[in-house]
Amino acid sequence: MTTPTGGAPAVGGAAGAAPAAGTGGGPGGAAAHAGAPSGPAQPRGEGRPASAETPAGAQAGGPEGGGAQGEPPRSGPGAESFDATGRMGQGSLRHDRVRNAFANVEGDVVGGDKYVLLMGGAQRRLRALSPLLDERVRFAYEEPPGLSEAREALADRHLLILRGAPGHGKTAMAVRLLQGMGASAKYHLDSDVDFSSLADLLERGGDSIERGAAFLLDQPSAISGLGGETYEKVQGALALADAWLVMTVSSTEVADSELLAAVVDVTEPPDQYGIVSSHLRWRLGDAVRDRLLADERIGTLLDELLGGDPACRQAADLASAIIEEWETGRLDPEGIKKRRARQADEDFDIWVESLREPAVRSLAVALAVLNGLPQEYVATAARALRESLEDDRPHVLMAGPDGELPRVRDPFGRPRRTQLTRLRARDVVKEDGEPGRALEYKDPSYPRRVIRHAWVQYEIQDELLDWLSALVVQPAEEVRVYAAAALGAIAAESYTYLCDQVFHRWADSENPLLRDAVAYALQVASRDPWIGERANVMVEGWLADRSRPYTQATAARVYGMREDPEQAVAALARLTVVDRAPVAVAVGRSLTDVLARSADTAGLVLRTLQERSTDHRRRPTALLSFLIVAAQVVVGRDEWETQGEVEQWPALLYLADRREELRTPFIALWRESLNQADFGEEAQQVLRNWAALAERDPALRAMFQLMVGAIAYGDTRTGRILRRCAADWVDPEELAPLPLTAAIVRTQLDLEGVT
Repeated sequence: MTTPTGGAPAVGGAAGAAPAAGTGGGPGGAAAHAGAPSGPAQPRGEGRPASAETPAGAQAGGPEGGGAQGEPPRSGPGAESFDATGRMGQGSLRHDRVRNAFANVEGDVVGGDKYVLLMGGAQRRLRALSPLLDERVRFAYEEPPGLSEAREALADRHLLILRGAPGHGKTAMAVRLLQGMGASAKYHLDSDVDFSSLADLLERGGDSIERGAAFLLDQPSAISGLGGETYEKVQGALALADAWLVMTVSSTEVADSELLAAVVDVTEPPDQYGIVSSHLRWRLGDAVRDRLLADERIGTLLDELLGGDPACRQAADLASAIIEEWETGRLDPEGIKKRRARQADEDFDIWVESLREPAVRSLAVALAVLNGLPQEYVATAARALRESLEDDRPHVLMAGPDGELPRVRDPFGRPRRTQLTRLRARDVVKEDGEPGRALEYKDPSYPRRVIRHAWVQYEIQDELLDWLSALVVQPAEEVRVYAAAALGAIAAESYTYLCDQVFHRWADSENPLLRDAVAYALQVASRDPWIGERANVMVEGWLADRSRPYTQATAARVYGMREDPEQAVAALARLTVVDRAPVAVAVGRSLTDVLARSADTAGLVLRTLQERSTDHRRRPTALLSFLIVAAQVVVGRDEWETQGEVEQWPALLYLADRREELRTPFIALWRESLNQADFGEEAQQVLRNWAALAERDPALRAMFQLMVGAIAYGDTRTGRILRRCAADWVDPEELAPLPLTAAIVRTQLDLEGVT
């Protein structure tokens, strides 16, 4: 954008030339809308989201358009449209929450947009290195000879290949080496990763992968095809990104002589007795470790079980079996053998079945669903689940010797830190510097496995669905999104059942929170191709059913989750013809989701909305959608380097300032929005929220002034609307006046000749 001058366009063009953005003059006038409809109609009972107590599918209000007592307005304060346009930055925040919720139930993938290509062209998210493995190596690793030399080689080359026989501890050694590099993040690559793709990922940097990352690659399937040219490309990319990669291969692999410089041979067999000792010390302390190793029965057991071929993992598993047996209060060698025999394949099942108390099992399930969220959310959800599962039949309590009745449940019986140890979980700091603690499983694969175990292994399907139904309408959006993602994980196991019991009913609910939950759950479940194909057919049927506007709104939310932006925007554009308020709001929120995933879709979204706004049947929905996108998508100061004083700027304003091709639809849509009668209050609300941000940020204020000049250029009617808005911002009765922004608006309008 250029500096505004009197009579000149504020966006593009030279002084005195026709504006580069918008058409100017009359398009925004009242006459242009004489034949326009009065805005999307409200289905019966539509308005603000129903409360958590509203039964799913309950209907309220009188006949459509009847103005029954208590019926919410179609627009303005109290309407769903006003609520949607008043949530500044909500779409960007929702995008982050949805992304992390999906990652939670997809196992150990990384929340975010970090992908790597596999051999054959498939795409997969990066997986974080298991925190359990990371912790075990950090605190219980027995360093072998030659580790310091290997560490120096990795620091120098950024890429190392550990070659050795099975059981020699190559994986643990690789993790130890990566820990020594001080990496910002550690990832476990799939064995069929494409090396060229990895190099490209590192070279892109930015949002793709953070600098200083570390990668572990066990037994790569393409190692035989890794030639010198690709090796040098990967090594160079690692060095530029200040990243590290350690691969583990068997003794017979690595055929290319150019790779030998990166090879470190692991030839010394591990000290299995030392591995057992270090694990016992880490978990139980020196005193208990010494007592156990001095026990003749333990010594005999170690000699018996560690006498074969070297195997680091088996030694660590034996130590875990000893520890678990010790924690039961017994020390039976036969019991240790049985535990060790079952650990390799059944470690998770053994652990989860050991959580016998209802309170602990409820906490385990609640933590799986809300993994990584603040502890107060997890604790509240766990208590609700426990209460729903408890036997509510009357009991007879007998007084004790002291005449006091026993407590049925002691809320102070077991502190949280003890429960977390049993759950293989931990507390971490909350995100964004907020005081307090959040809870999460150490192993990121546990949430989905715990949810599946609870659903498949026990006859509590109704109780789980009732509990999740309450969570998806909770006030906290984080809780709602994570609970919906958990429903998606369950739907991946029982898709038809969930459709019959939940999805069809919620899709036709007047509560938009339930409709959102369907969209999130279907997106998770549709990772399965069989489910994805059937879900597509179901959603297309919802979209086409004009007699059920709520299911059309649900279809819009589903399409907003689609990863293909062109497919999503095309489907949403079809829905702009539907003259229903919940559909219009759902289209706007879904376009917000599309833009929040990728700023590159801004042109597609704005052009589509401008085209639809020229059709009087589609204009109300198109303009409301624009206002929702304008309100809900923001760019962050740190991520986008706006160099502003406020943390977030309106994304559309920022992008239109930097991308000339966006200015014409951007200005045209603002003009139409300010002039139309259907959602005038919504338009003024979004404009005021932008002005409030500009009030605190000189750079944003200058950008806002340029936008005002472009909107008012050659369009006196819209300019007068802007002047009235500025006057409202400094009204004597205004509780939060905006004098600085109002002043620059008046100045710019004076330059444009608007009186």
